[in-house]
Amino acid sequence: MTIRDTILTVNIVEPALVQAVQRHSKEMGIKLRGVVLIDRTYAEEALERDFPRDKTGVFEEVFCDFDDPDELQRILKVYNDRLLAVTCRYENSMHSFRKLIPFVPYLPAPSESSLLWSLEKPMMRDRLSNYNRQLTPKYQYIEETDIPNVFELIKDFNFPVIVKPSELAESLLVTRCETKDELSICLINTFQVIGDIFEREHRENTPGVLIEEFMEGTMYSTDAYITSEGEIYCLPLVEVVTAHSIGLPGFYSYRHIIPVGLPEGEVEKAFEVSRAAIRALNLRATSTHIELFLTPQGWKIIEVGARIGGYRGSLYREAYGIDHFYNDLAIHMGNKPTMPGAPIKHAAGFNIYADDEGIIESIEGIEEAQQLTSVVFVEPHAEPGDEALFAQNGGRYVVDGILSNTDPDQLEKDMAKIREIVKINVRSTDHHTNATTSKKLERVTN
Repeated sequence: MTIRDTILTVNIVEPALVQAVQRHSKEMGIKLRGVVLIDRTYAEEALERDFPRDKTGVFEEVFCDFDDPDELQRILKVYNDRLLAVTCRYENSMHSFRKLIPFVPYLPAPSESSLLWSLEKPMMRDRLSNYNRQLTPKYQYIEETDIPNVFELIKDFNFPVIVKPSELAESLLVTRCETKDELSICLINTFQVIGDIFEREHRENTPGVLIEEFMEGTMYSTDAYITSEGEIYCLPLVEVVTAHSIGLPGFYSYRHIIPVGLPEGEVEKAFEVSRAAIRALNLRATSTHIELFLTPQGWKIIEVGARIGGYRGSLYREAYGIDHFYNDLAIHMGNKPTMPGAPIKHAAGFNIYADDEGIIESIEGIEEAQQLTSVVFVEPHAEPGDEALFAQNGGRYVVDGILSNTDPDQLEKDMAKIREIVKINVRSTDHHTNATTSKKLERVTN
């Protein structure tokens, strides 16, 4: 009898996934191996941007064309009898993951349709609203050809509204518009750049955006595990401080806070809404990342992704001792996850953008920040010569990190110290009107 000993993933292998495979291997008493299928169209940029790759030898790299079902079938035929689980972590690889599903029919996995609904924001909104109209704000999907008729399409909306691309993550191009004039300008500007960003992020569909009524409230998230039988296990809430909420441009996740201080009854209401959203999308046999707003009208769903959330592996490990990637593999093997008890530390994460747009001249203070007591990691994700753009203009964060400490006061002191010492020096270009600047990055500390 052939032993099922192979873990399949798509495009990217994070160290935490390798460690999870090794832990399951030890517990199961068999040597597990991995295979990462890498889309050829993805590979060149992946190497350029230094996306995570396995250097331990656990995962074999196999290159293929995900748009060629014959090639996918030939490649997977070699491994099918030995496949134990299939998983995917990165948002920009989920469409590739969806194309794999028909060729791994005997593994626990979400359906193609549920993955599509979790990827395409208009479809997601349709499913959520049809399941329970109270889950979402008013929304309207438009493409560039709809701009002349946009005000007829949203005639029942109240301003302000939010404009967000239909498929992008990290709050790229997300913009708040207070008036019709602002919305008109925003839509024109967005469609001027969205095509290039869709190409950069490996999005395959026609670019489009959602217009939604703005939700007032506090943002939270939870990751949840769903078994093949539909049991749902929600992990503790994470509070998400957005840049907009503290007066900075953009809606990216400026800081994450865990544990949160909500009453137990309010947390259960958040979990109830999260479970409803999962059922609305018919998700099963997967981890999910759910973003929510606590509004004066109750909990509302921002979005649901069929994957582990960004930074959640580190945040849940530091605050609750949970191995998120281990649990994700367990779910994809058809097993139940290990759930957390009481928190063991306070943890926080942050993303840092430059104060001004332009060409990065230098990034200072990283090594000093890395020595602080609470720091788990602080890393730059750009270098001199790279362009710094705000998230609402399609840019990515320049520096990010995770902190944790049993003493919340010390964690806050270390966060404040990072705010003091990390500097991003930016030189303006012809496309940026500000003069050359060298500014401290202001970050929230509460």
